[in-house]
Amino acid sequence: MPSRPRPEMDSETDLELPTVGRTLRLFGRAFRLRCPNCGGGPVLAHWLKLRVACGTCGLRLQRGEHDTFVGAMFILFTLVGLFAYLVIAVALAVTESTPWDLIDTGLPILTLVMVFVFFPFAKLAWLAFDLMLRPVTAHELEWHRDAASEFETERDAQR
Repeated sequence: MPSRPRPEMDSETDLELPTVGRTLRLFGRAFRLRCPNCGGGPVLAHWLKLRVACGTCGLRLQRGEHDTFVGAMFILFTLVGLFAYLVIAVALAVTESTPWDLIDTGLPILTLVMVFVFFPFAKLAWLAFDLMLRPVTAHELEWHRDAASEFETERDAQR
C-alpha cells in the first residue's frame, strides 16, 4: 500500500519518550546557541533572527511547524518571568527595606530588555523541545537540506 504524502509538520517517527541524557544534550546545545540537533552552527543570522538552516547539519531551524512561534514565545516569557522573580528575590534578600522605587521602575525596564536578551535562547529551546519529542530521521534531514525555500510545506515535493 503506497504511503500518502505527509505535510512538513508530520514526523516520520512517532512521539518518543526521551532519555535524560538526550534531553540535557539538546537543551545544553540550545542554551549555548548551537544547533540542538548536531551541536554545530552557525544558527544565528543576527541576535533576533535565526538562520534558515543549521550551517553544519542543514536542519531547517523553523521546521515549518504551526506552533513554533507560540511555543518559543511561551518559553521566552517563562524565562523572563523566572528572571524577574530572581531579581525580586535578590533585591529583597540584600536590602533591609523593600526597594519599591527600584521594583516599580527598574523591573519593567529590565524585563523589557530581557525579552531581547533571551529571544534566541527561547527559539532554540523550542526547537530542542521539538527534537526531544520528535527526533529527526536521516531521510527528514536530507529533505531539510534539499528544501528549496524556508517555509516549504510539501515534504514529497523533492521526490
